Amino acid sequence: MKLSFMRDIDDNLGVVICKFLWLIVKIKGLFIPSRRDADPRAVKMILCQKYFGMGTILHAIPLIKGLRNHYPNAKIIFMTLKEQESVVRVCNLADEVLTIRLNNIFIFIKDVITNLSYLVRMNIDISIDLEFFSKFSMIISLLSMADIRVGLHQKRIRPGGIMTHNVYYNHYKHIKDIYFAFNTVLGISYDKKYFESTLSSFKKLYENKLRERFGLNGATPIIAINVNASDLFKFRCWPAENFIEMIQLLLRHYPQNYYILIGGKHDYEYVQGVYDKIENKDGHLINCAGQTNIEELFALIEMSMLVISNDSGPMHIASLYNVNLAAFFGPETPVVFGPINKNSVVFYSKDLYCSPCLCVYDSKKSLYGEECYENSCLTNIKPKEVFEKVEESFLKPIRKT
Repeated sequence: MKLSFMRDIDDNLGVVICKFLWLIVKIKGLFIPSRRDADPRAVKMILCQKYFGMGTILHAIPLIKGLRNHYPNAKIIFMTLKEQESVVRVCNLADEVLTIRLNNIFIFIKDVITNLSYLVRMNIDISIDLEFFSKFSMIISLLSMADIRVGLHQKRIRPGGIMTHNVYYNHYKHIKDIYFAFNTVLGISYDKKYFESTLSSFKKLYENKLRERFGLNGATPIIAINVNASDLFKFRCWPAENFIEMIQLLLRHYPQNYYILIGGKHDYEYVQGVYDKIENKDGHLINCAGQTNIEELFALIEMSMLVISNDSGPMHIASLYNVNLAAFFGPETPVVFGPINKNSVVFYSKDLYCSPCLCVYDSKKSLYGEECYENSCLTNIKPKEVFEKVEESFLKPIRKT
């Protein structure tokens, strides 16, 4: 299914269904008041929902740690898209993962009904809706029959009354803090230990295999480069020609390093197009898009001395592994979704009035999507500028003259 179609259904039909369900909740509340709290040791089932965005799912790790500590006897079920299942499993975000496929409307409906039936049988105690103002996830929260329902709320955007605990979206806070606020409304205190060592290490398990597969010398530094971005909004990509020019500069001045282009199977052709236009590779530029599973991708990023990436899942992986990082932002704001490690540099045209233009209040549509042809927020970031900043921040200490 197309994302635009899903947004239209959610914005129109979803509002009607939510208003109908709100009326039922209102009537029910006259006779049976909603529960506001529960004995932590009595909570047996917690449902979490997040469908889109690898990066945002990764930043739910501190939230999940808090839930596990506060509700020691609870089983956590995570409902997401099929494409995100491996990330949820690798990051140990849940005891069980339920998935929805978007192949077509009939498969989607089948998966929703199957999963919802299962959730009702599981007697969900708490539902955590991590989506940004989606009506679909609100409906699932209520129909799961969870007594306690937590989700983001803004007046006139999400119908009130369905959630028992509202978390007000603060667009001045980072997503990791926004998500941990879900715990706060449940009485779970902030503890910095929840934010430490958030990703498991896969380096020891896969490093030798990856070096053998791609012919990587153990003593040679690796720079991973991600020229892709999520299909949610392709305007988040720094232009391919800019990546080509920057990589050419890196190869010219630092030919001793490995430069590895990463990505999924669906990114291969785009990445190969970048690869083919770069000269004098001499075996030091490698396209491994589509040639690693999720654990190997995590390991490859962990092995890297530097990651250069668009605003995307790999960028967040590098940030959480505390790898040196250069990241590009424009349509999205680094205030909410930027890297959290101190050894990172962000390229962002903050003086442009139209940037950022992605709006979570409107299903992450672009405010200027129908009229933005130049993508100035990213095209204004020049390759030479990026090279010089990356060199100054990360490469000069190892430069060979």
